[in-house]
Amino acid sequence: LKASGSRLRQILAPSESRREGHRLHVLTMVYLSDIQDFETAAQELFKQQPLRTRYLVKYRHKEGKVVLKVTNDRICLKFKTELIAYLKHVESFTQKFVGWTATKDLSKVEELDAELEDAKKAAKPKPTAKSKRRKG
Repeated sequence: LKASGSRLRQILAPSESRREGHRLHVLTMVYLSDIQDFETAAQELFKQQPLRTRYLVKYRHKEGKVVLKVTNDRICLKFKTELIAYLKHVESFTQKFVGWTATKDLSKVEELDAELEDAKKAAKPKPTAKSKRRKG
């Protein structure tokens, strides 16, 4: 199942699954085609159930594919790519997810993401001028 913005909000919205003591188990798996949509949906899923949500990265060498999966056993979000250009996004998302799991206040998740980006920019080494040595 591929989802767009409105369909994704409908999937992630908490539903009334308990009726008269019976539980209705609905499992939903969604492949997202955009890394930004995947990141936003994963963040919402994590905010809903932080203790049940987990993240998995699978690399298939034969096919040259990377599959990202975030699930809480009810909703499964996946992103699949073969493009090397997405590897920076995969690394960035992994760092953000680890940051989310380490925070105590889930309302500050967006601030943590901004702090992580600022720290990355500050940690980049500045180019230095190298002096040439003459042989002789």
